[in-house]
Amino acid sequence: MAQNPYKIEFQIKNFPDTVAFLSYYYGAGQFYRDTAAVDSKGNIVFEGKDSLEHGMYSLIRQNTKLFDFMVDKQEFLMISDSLEYIDNMKVKGSPENEVFFAYLKYINVRKREMNELSKLKKIAEEKGKTNPQVDERILQIDQEVEDFIENLHKKHPESLTSKFLFAINYPTVPPAPVDENGIKDSTFEFKYFKSHFFDNFDFSDERLLRTSAYHEKMTYYMDKLTVQDPDSIIIAADFILGKVENNPSVFKYTLSYMSSKYERSELMGMDAVFVHLGREYYMRKKAPWFTDEQLKKLVERVNALYPLLIGKKAPNIIVKDTAQEKFIQLYDIEAKFTIVYIWSPECGHCKVSTPKLKALYDKVKDQGVEVFGVGNEFENKEWIEFINKHDLNWINGSDGGDFRSNFRALYDVYSTPQTYLLDENKIILSKKMSVESLEKILEFYMNKEKEKGNNEK
Repeated sequence: MAQNPYKIEFQIKNFPDTVAFLSYYYGAGQFYRDTAAVDSKGNIVFEGKDSLEHGMYSLIRQNTKLFDFMVDKQEFLMISDSLEYIDNMKVKGSPENEVFFAYLKYINVRKREMNELSKLKKIAEEKGKTNPQVDERILQIDQEVEDFIENLHKKHPESLTSKFLFAINYPTVPPAPVDENGIKDSTFEFKYFKSHFFDNFDFSDERLLRTSAYHEKMTYYMDKLTVQDPDSIIIAADFILGKVENNPSVFKYTLSYMSSKYERSELMGMDAVFVHLGREYYMRKKAPWFTDEQLKKLVERVNALYPLLIGKKAPNIIVKDTAQEKFIQLYDIEAKFTIVYIWSPECGHCKVSTPKLKALYDKVKDQGVEVFGVGNEFENKEWIEFINKHDLNWINGSDGGDFRSNFRALYDVYSTPQTYLLDENKIILSKKMSVESLEKILEFYMNKEKEKGNNEK
């Protein structure tokens, strides 16, 4: 595609001699695009040989955003005064900014009036009174703003300003319906809000990716309107990816963002979301921007994590006992709950957590709980010394001599300690948690077992 040179000019009265920056929105953040000197008359010129992407940009001085504006044409002029950037703005050569600043000027006027009304309302409330005229005018202003925006949509339906205002709009929830017994559905408000959250959001318009709207709306839906468990998040992720699948730029951003977020998530079990995205999108060739080498590394990561997801049967571990005389294996342990603990005596975190785990083990070992402790080092002298010093009287095993097991690869051991809680069938219940969290989680599952036993009596 041919590139057209851009030239964005500003004439801002009373603007000090300095340096100004042009920044653009993309996804979660803003990024610098260009730099220009400011002359004594407040003239600023940003220009380049390539084209600017259509979207929302900002004029910045000394790390402070002065105002946002839209880029539609590659050449236009904006004239204002540093005392009131928006109210005094005049635009030449950019129809999009004429619409955008007409909206901003209108909103500024209404905001100022609302601020004064709020002061009057507060004064009345402090005196224990009401001011019906103020309350009525506040409602009128709300309606006038809605009417203004609706009229803007009708006049300029394809403008970025119109799409942006639709995008940032949150649904208005109607009163909850009442059933025949006069009872309201307590979940109606949330369900309505969520189901209408993306009403009028144009997922086909990639310009919205270059505003603050898309990322904020996507993450609000994922983080605030979705139950934070892997299954629910997977459903939400597929829903949004389905909305943008025909928009390559937005699809790429969305899938890349989600993959990175859930691969690195500190929340237990969220690696299941990353694994799902890897298997359903990347490994099915739905990410054409990925190189063969990148795909190879991702597939390796997905394949490493998949067997370790919560709900999967934990891989077996076969190691030698402390005397290096006989083999012991995870699958031979008969216990209601098994804690797999992969650790190293040289690891600082292990030195703190291992005595804590020992204290927990002493409390619960007679209640059907066993620990399968696996030394991560190849040399066992310090490991055995630590075991003896702290009386680690659980099942201990490690590699030794010429024997090398594959538990490090099976359990994706890139750091220690690694902690897994398994049920009696060696199904993973939880993983990679602190001892304090493990104690609470173990208590939860032990109580469930007790309740199950009581119900069966």
